[in-house]
Amino acid sequence: MSFDRSRPVLVVDDNFAIIRIVKTLLEAQGVREVDGAGSGPEAIRLLSKKPYGLVISDFFMMPMNGIDLKLVMDRRPDWKRIPFVIMTTKEETYDRTKFDRARIGRILLKPFTAETLVGECDRAAAELAMI
Repeated sequence: MSFDRSRPVLVVDDNFAIIRIVKTLLEAQGVREVDGAGSGPEAIRLLSKKPYGLVISDFFMMPMNGIDLKLVMDRRPDWKRIPFVIMTTKEETYDRTKFDRARIGRILLKPFTAETLVGECDRAAAELAMI
């Protein structure tokens, strides 16, 4: 199962260059609408305004990291069913149990290709559909 490219995608990263890159890659793959948020709180505001079909979030952000964003999303029934992919770099160290607690199965390692990005998004949608 692939993610629904006709639904809006939200990209959350405090590095706006990453948002632009992800937006460009997704649009080249047929995604019609990609919005960007520079922080977790901004992402929550946007999620409150529009029904997104996918969220792609950076892991390390302040004041709310990607795991905390996912935990907030899981408390809302309308957001809990949104496929979620987290981005991080290979150099970052992270505790896998935190990702598991937040039900984050898809981790996109930076740098990534368009193929890797879309593949992780498709797998996130497929995994959520099986729950």
